[in-house]
Amino acid sequence: MSTSARPQRARMMGHIVWVLVLWAILLNLLTFNGYPIDTGEVALAFLGLGAIGTVLGVLTQELGPVLRHVLTPLFATIAIDLGFGIDPLHFFIAFAALALISYLWYDLFLTVFFSASLSVIVFQAFGMASADHGAGDPSRETAATQQRPNGPSDRPALIHIIFDSYLGLDGMALGPQYYRDLREEQADFFIREGFQVYPRAYSRHARTLNSLPTLFTYGTRKDSEFAAGVQYVAPAQLPYFTDLDQRDYAISAVLPAYFDLCVNQKMSQCRTFESSHLTSMLDTDLSMTDRIKVFGYTILNLSQTVRMVVSVFEVLKENRGGNNTRLLANRSELFPLASLKMLDTFIDDLATLRRGEARFAHILLPHDPYILRPDCTVKPESEWLDEHGPGATSARERAYADQVRCLQTKLGDLLNELDRTPAGREAIILFHGDHGSRIAPSQPIVDAPPLSPREEIMSFSTFYAIRIPGEASGEIPGTHALDELMADFRNRDFASAPRPPSTAPSAAYIDAMGTPKEWRELPSFEP
Repeated sequence: MSTSARPQRARMMGHIVWVLVLWAILLNLLTFNGYPIDTGEVALAFLGLGAIGTVLGVLTQELGPVLRHVLTPLFATIAIDLGFGIDPLHFFIAFAALALISYLWYDLFLTVFFSASLSVIVFQAFGMASADHGAGDPSRETAATQQRPNGPSDRPALIHIIFDSYLGLDGMALGPQYYRDLREEQADFFIREGFQVYPRAYSRHARTLNSLPTLFTYGTRKDSEFAAGVQYVAPAQLPYFTDLDQRDYAISAVLPAYFDLCVNQKMSQCRTFESSHLTSMLDTDLSMTDRIKVFGYTILNLSQTVRMVVSVFEVLKENRGGNNTRLLANRSELFPLASLKMLDTFIDDLATLRRGEARFAHILLPHDPYILRPDCTVKPESEWLDEHGPGATSARERAYADQVRCLQTKLGDLLNELDRTPAGREAIILFHGDHGSRIAPSQPIVDAPPLSPREEIMSFSTFYAIRIPGEASGEIPGTHALDELMADFRNRDFASAPRPPSTAPSAAYIDAMGTPKEWRELPSFEP
């Protein structure tokens, strides 16, 4: 049927349907994240998507039947992929099926798609209208598995926080000068605040999903295997939390949802949060334009096929030596912002700290993307950088140092809050990383081009500091794996700083899928 011969109603529907589809996708995204719709960036996003939808309508309705029967099922399949995240094989199967339906019953197909999009918009709009218009709390409480709301008074409180990608002091000492300056700032801060710091602490793994099970089992599970692409892990009962429970600690935790300790560990209270949540942009000075960019990148990343196609172009561009922009897969990540908000909540809750409580947190700082200034304000999106690039290593390292300084500011706030209560002043405090900064061309992969000795050390060098009331502060010599430090801390009944024997550092190299495959001795920490 020619364009002019088609009913006017069907043509108008074909022009409007893509506007509704894109609006439905945006509304789904905002609803899932609890993002308020009465904001300037949301209004502009709707206008922008409306304009894109209008262009798509013109392309499918005015350029003839051949393009109409190709573009309409293609856009429809992409919309389905954005909503459900189908894999590329099923994407092409869905496209073929929709192309056949479009060819045989185009107007009926369009009517169904139009009605479905309109129904989603009405449903989401009704839900938003009946809900609180403020931003939702992205955290989720889980049922308590430990019936001990108030710990015993014979043990001091324990504050244990793991900071993601926190480079150790002697990893920083490898230079250049701005890293050596950062090392001195960090050492001065923690020693002044009464901590014992372990400059040559390191992780046996450069990936969180392998390093955390290793340290929580005191090294008995050195070969923990979680391959790349895993979105959710709920580890079986871990000895560390069992040991705290047996010592009658009331354990509470705040942690990212992807490594879920709330399911199988002994906890009086446990809260998970989404590691990258749109509401974390609220109450920042991030511009409306940058917030809309994040909306757009988030929508694009919902589609596995779009990500695959874009990644192919990125690889081709990189091979030609011309790719100096951030990868699409990284451009919707807000790890530092989401964690910064949860760290603030953790600090505020310290006002109720009591003896006998163990408060644990896993905070994705100073994890990339590097988006924070030293004062914890947010840089423009155009200045955000990622650990593996692209871009100059020096720029990424300077941006990482900014984020470490932001974290140091927040730790100052945390220590000040602890000083306000008797339980806080006598608390044992343990801060450490899970692995190094990983600012290198790649992670430590068995068959990849070799990393330089500095890059190798910085992938595993891990911050570790502990404050024990009554014990002198200072730098503790020796090279120690996190699991060795945690095992010795347990052997000392969690009451005094660990002093395990110094050992030659060895760590796991992974295959391309992220599974530990080979143990290697690490280079010397000496500059």
